[in-house]
Amino acid sequence: MEATTHPITVKPRPRGADRYQYLTQTNAGTPAGELLRRYWQPVALSDSLPPGAAPQPIRIMGEDLVLFRDDGGQVGLIDRKCAHRCTDLALGRIESGGIRCPYHGWLFDVNGRCLDQPAEASPTAKDRIRMKSYPILEVAGAFWAYMGPGDPPLFPNYPALAGGSEYRYTTRWFGDCNWMQASEGNIDPVHTSYLHQLELSSPDMQARWGVFSNQARPELGVEDTRFGVRLYTLRKIEGADRSSIRITNFVMPNACAVGGFEGYLGEGGVTMLWDVPIDDEHHWRWEFIFHRSGNLDKAALEQQYESEKAEGDRMRRAKDDLYSQDRGSMKSEAYLGLGECFSVHDIAITQSQGTIHDQTGEHLSSSDIAIVRARRMLDEAANAVAAGEDPRGVVRNTAENDFTDLVVITGEIDSTESRESYCSRYAGDHSLFALESKASGK
Repeated sequence: MEATTHPITVKPRPRGADRYQYLTQTNAGTPAGELLRRYWQPVALSDSLPPGAAPQPIRIMGEDLVLFRDDGGQVGLIDRKCAHRCTDLALGRIESGGIRCPYHGWLFDVNGRCLDQPAEASPTAKDRIRMKSYPILEVAGAFWAYMGPGDPPLFPNYPALAGGSEYRYTTRWFGDCNWMQASEGNIDPVHTSYLHQLELSSPDMQARWGVFSNQARPELGVEDTRFGVRLYTLRKIEGADRSSIRITNFVMPNACAVGGFEGYLGEGGVTMLWDVPIDDEHHWRWEFIFHRSGNLDKAALEQQYESEKAEGDRMRRAKDDLYSQDRGSMKSEAYLGLGECFSVHDIAITQSQGTIHDQTGEHLSSSDIAIVRARRMLDEAANAVAAGEDPRGVVRNTAENDFTDLVVITGEIDSTESRESYCSRYAGDHSLFALESKASGK
């Protein structure tokens, strides 16, 4: 790998409403950009690059790259500009063990090495050329890149990424705003009682989403974990001496782990979301929906998602006409008036905050404790990277690469039990997300 090492510019950040605004900037050399580059990030869907596919332009954190599969099946992610005269390698030819620039025939392999310069007199001149390249792994229906310096960390064994495709549905959405406001929406447990309210007329819908119908004022709690922040959300159940409880997680630096269809499939479900910057004004929302049973109704998910998508994994609904909001349906069917797809709700509402959300306009409250803690944790991690240290959540040894403490559960808790005690029933229990052998593969 030949990845450029960028100096990190760290400026004094006085306390104030915009103290964490710098985290929205993710180009190479920025504190947040260098932080995000210390983790594996999803960059493309696996099925977008079958054998024989054309090279695929990739823009991530302000860098323009090209993803390609050579004629031997190896996948590479290298600089999009040819090292010779900066021609676009997305126009390149896949042949002879690499990608060949169509301008003068220079050939590069998946590691950015120049294999051939057919018009050059010196047979060794090519050996002095090395393109920027990044390590690639194919996991859970996606290609993942490590864009940081030095040896990459271990790929994290998160439960949502385990097993074959029968256990998981993988998709992504284009987001027309900064990554950070989208990521923060995922760790806001209060919005589910409003934004995602639907008329749950069928037993199937009630089983899936009934947990969100309780609009009692939540009791919230957070605690730091080795991978991020654990969120506790308790809501009193009317007429009972117990509460509903949801345990979800912020996963450093731009992911979360939330519920995954436990309502109708039982325990063992988790959805992990990544909000990956394309640049400072756009991002990809990645979704990895998992259940240990292997009985996810992926056909139904596909039908719902594709009905809301246009070409290029963009939302069909446009912000210019307020996302085709149906105000008639807001009376009884859908709180937001944008149909039943939660992803559409999330993307539309975070885009409405502006292309880059200006934090100075906020009035944070007690219900924002997870967002406040996540911002501080990102700030701490950016400073750790600037000091040459690994940030929280980076895994370097196999003993740390066991995420049974990444608890995601929805249930009920008695008033005499603490939330920490309830969580401890599942932390370290491998059975919560253990793959069941009799998967139907739907």
